[in-house]
Amino acid sequence: MRRDGFRDLRFLHAIFRQRRLWYWGAWALLALTWVAGIALLALSGWFITATALAGVGLLATLDVYVPSGGIRTAAIARTLARYSERLVSHEAVLRSLADLRGQTFRGLAARPAGWVRAYRSGDLQTRLTGDIDTLDAMPLRVVGPIIAALLSLLVTLVIAFWLAPWPAAALLLVAGTLTVLVSLLLAWVGQRDSRQLVRARAHERIALADYIGGLAELIAFQRAGDTEQALARQNRDHARRLTRQESVGTLTEPVVQAVVAVSALLMLLLALHWYTQGLISAPVAVLLPLMTLGLGEVLGSLPGAWWRAGESLAAARRIRHVVARKPLPADLPEGGERQGHPRLSAQGVVTGFEAGRPLSAPLDLAPEPGTPLVVTAPSGHGKSTLLDTLAGEQAPLAGSVRIGSTPIEALSVDARYARISYLPQTPHLPDTRIRNILAPGPHDDHQDEALWDALRQVDLADRVGADADGLDARIGEGGQRLSGGQRQRLALAAILLQDRPIVLLDEPFSGLDAATIQRILQRLRPWLARRQCILVTHAPDALPPDWTRLLLPRPALPRTGSDSVTTA
Repeated sequence: MRRDGFRDLRFLHAIFRQRRLWYWGAWALLALTWVAGIALLALSGWFITATALAGVGLLATLDVYVPSGGIRTAAIARTLARYSERLVSHEAVLRSLADLRGQTFRGLAARPAGWVRAYRSGDLQTRLTGDIDTLDAMPLRVVGPIIAALLSLLVTLVIAFWLAPWPAAALLLVAGTLTVLVSLLLAWVGQRDSRQLVRARAHERIALADYIGGLAELIAFQRAGDTEQALARQNRDHARRLTRQESVGTLTEPVVQAVVAVSALLMLLLALHWYTQGLISAPVAVLLPLMTLGLGEVLGSLPGAWWRAGESLAAARRIRHVVARKPLPADLPEGGERQGHPRLSAQGVVTGFEAGRPLSAPLDLAPEPGTPLVVTAPSGHGKSTLLDTLAGEQAPLAGSVRIGSTPIEALSVDARYARISYLPQTPHLPDTRIRNILAPGPHDDHQDEALWDALRQVDLADRVGADADGLDARIGEGGQRLSGGQRQRLALAAILLQDRPIVLLDEPFSGLDAATIQRILQRLRPWLARRQCILVTHAPDALPPDWTRLLLPRPALPRTGSDSVTTA
């Protein structure tokens, strides 16, 4: 647990250190705000006392310009510093969280599909939204107040040591130390609840996502009422945790203020004693306890800072599991079709989602470039799972998949997809323009003629050309402005433009009539002749007879050996 805590701290440090100059500026402004507030209170008391004494003739001279100027300066500095601190700190936090969101999405995108499927959708949503938003407390409400409080306390110690005998500074130091100890004690209680809050928030989001996603089935089976009651109980429990957590923060402030008040009373007694002995003047005797009282705002922020740290660390741990990746070697040379076309091969591969429940018998696959391998099997027998496994999106239950001599799991996602083009059975297309689907990269240099040529090869150029916007036509959310077959062909056209040596196609011609399939196949033959291709389909008869066929074998029940099916 302690080791994980250090890892979480290092993770947070790596996130926020990129904007460290912004944060140090914000913390300095916060310290200036508090110091200016203390100075305003102390100088006002000093000035009022000195003016009263001068009025009754107990003070021979009084320079009203310096203290009054100091009061005005402190008032203006406090206002400007507070406003500037808010601007700088929030700008820094928003930039840091924007960086983290990009990093988190990149980390998530680099994970295989099997890894992502291990998380509930509500859990991932919470990690990407609520957990990241929680981290703003670390620089704003934890580190910032602690550093600013230490700087403010240091300034008051210097002033007290300058104006009065050393016990004044010692008393302020004791008050600060007691506040830190009280804060740590209360934080120990608060941090436990903070971690529970983060977990409860994730569980509540998961339950809500499941309820919304399965509402039709819940209504059909008359279980919606039970689920709603369970959600209401979760919500009440979460609300109670929030209330308890906020009560910890609310109760800590009076404790700190009591410590400060006692310290100010002791400082007043000391100041009066020193005044009667002629060691300090009457205005200074008033300034010292008022300065001590001014520390109430400074020290009062420490308990809340400590217990909020637990919530931020718990959220950081959840995000770290998504972002953190072990460095993966890329033994293959970069560049899709360069350096000799490393081939995809599989040895003894068994596919499935759960150990002991395989979807296929062990397979050895090594398709020859130019001769596509057609994999067929009844629905639910693991054809799409096989392609997921060959693409590195899911780990095999047994055996290995390699590109050249390198295990596919040893390649980063960029290295894998520099060589593999993968068309899933149901491509998820964003709501964007057709040209952005065909050429999505920011540095994609395909000319419009190349885009139109790819559309012609998949028999989609006439459909796109009929739209007034042509390549700039939007396809709608999930490609809803296109039919299922058109969406599949648009994704296939994008794969043609990727120009990679290994092609995995899952039902690329679904929803098409026989004549359209034959036209597309005729146009794709030269392109496929230079590539290693594995294609799964329910309708192998529509494909050229010279392509290699493989009926996906079912595992033996019970399994008695490791007979493998070899295709080459």
